[in-house]
Amino acid sequence: MAAAGFIHRPSGNSPDVAQCFFCLKELEGWEPEDDPMQEHQKHAPTCPFISLKKTAEELTLIEFLKLDKERVKIKTQKVMNQHIEKFQKVAQTVRGSLEKLDKDG
Repeated sequence: MAAAGFIHRPSGNSPDVAQCFFCLKELEGWEPEDDPMQEHQKHAPTCPFISLKKTAEELTLIEFLKLDKERVKIKTQKVMNQHIEKFQKVAQTVRGSLEKLDKDG
């Protein structure tokens, strides 16, 4: 698992969740015959770590730092998308309340 970039990230509902350290893709439901590298490639083909086609041990310091920079970008984008989604839900609720006020008024 680690050679494919995964770290173990269990939760109460999913004890077998593994997350890529770099692209943050989470996979669960692992079967004994699953190949972590193939599963990673199939579910996250644009992962910067997968794109290098190297194991973690083969990475140079420069490659690791570039991957870490991409990881920060991906994490920032993920957090930003969560905030946008939350904002849109609140905006929809407010919009509905305003429309109701307009109809009642």
